[in-house]
Amino acid sequence: SRFHFRETDPAAELVKDLDRIAARGSQGVILKAPDVPEVTTAVGRLVAAGIPVVTLVTDLPSSPRRAYVGIDNRAAGATAAYLIRQWLGDGPGHVLVTISRGSFRNEEEREMGFRSEMRAARPERRLVEVTDSDGLDSTQRELVREALERDPEINAVYSIGGGNTATIDAFDTLGRDLLAFVAHDLDHDNTRLLGERRLSAVLHHDLRQDMRRACQTIMRAHQALPDEGPLLPSAIQVVTPYNMPPG
Repeated sequence: SRFHFRETDPAAELVKDLDRIAARGSQGVILKAPDVPEVTTAVGRLVAAGIPVVTLVTDLPSSPRRAYVGIDNRAAGATAAYLIRQWLGDGPGHVLVTISRGSFRNEEEREMGFRSEMRAARPERRLVEVTDSDGLDSTQRELVREALERDPEINAVYSIGGGNTATIDAFDTLGRDLLAFVAHDLDHDNTRLLGERRLSAVLHHDLRQDMRRACQTIMRAHQALPDEGPLLPSAIQVVTPYNMPPG
C-alpha cells in the first residue's frame, strides 16, 4: 500500500498524484477527494488505464468510480438536526454549523440534510455557517470566535468538518454557554471531548469496516472475490459517553 495524506492541498496537486498513479500502474485506488471537475476527470483517466477507484467517506458521483463506501451523509445531517432539536427544545438560540471545505461532497450533503430538517421543524432558528478552516484548530478557533462575537445567540454547534477542540476553546474564551454539540467520528480528540462531556454526541461509523469493504471492492474488480451486488451505506451510530465502542 502507498499513501498520500495532506491536510490542505490544491486540487491540481491531487490530480498530479492521480496521473502519476495512472502512469505507473496500480491494482486500485481508494480516494477521498473534493468533488471538482478536474478530479473527476483524473479518476476517468485512472479507470481508462484499468485501475479501479473506490471513493471513501465522500463521493464523486459523476466519476466512473467503481463504488462509494461510507455513510448516507444527508441522513447523518438530518440525524444531527434531530438530536440538537431535542436538546434545544423550544428555547432560544442559534446553531453554528462548521464546515472544513465546501468542495467535499460529504460535508455539503451533511449540511443540506441538517439545514432541511432544522428548517422543517424550526424555520425561525438561525443557522450560522463557518467554513474553509480545513478542520485545523489554528484557523477554526479564530473563525468561530468571530462568529460568536457577531451573533450572541449562538448556543449550539453541529461540527461537520472537525476542529472541535478549537471550537470549544472559542466558546470558553468568550464565556459562552454551549447547550448542544454534535460532531462526527470518534477520532482521538472527539473521544476525549466526549468522555469529558464537552460533546453531546458523536455520529460515528466503523472506519475499519469501511476500509475492509473498500479493499474487498477492489479485489472484486480483479475477480479475486465473488460479486455481492451494490454496497449499502454504512450504519450511522449515535455515540454518547455511555456507549463508546471498546478500544
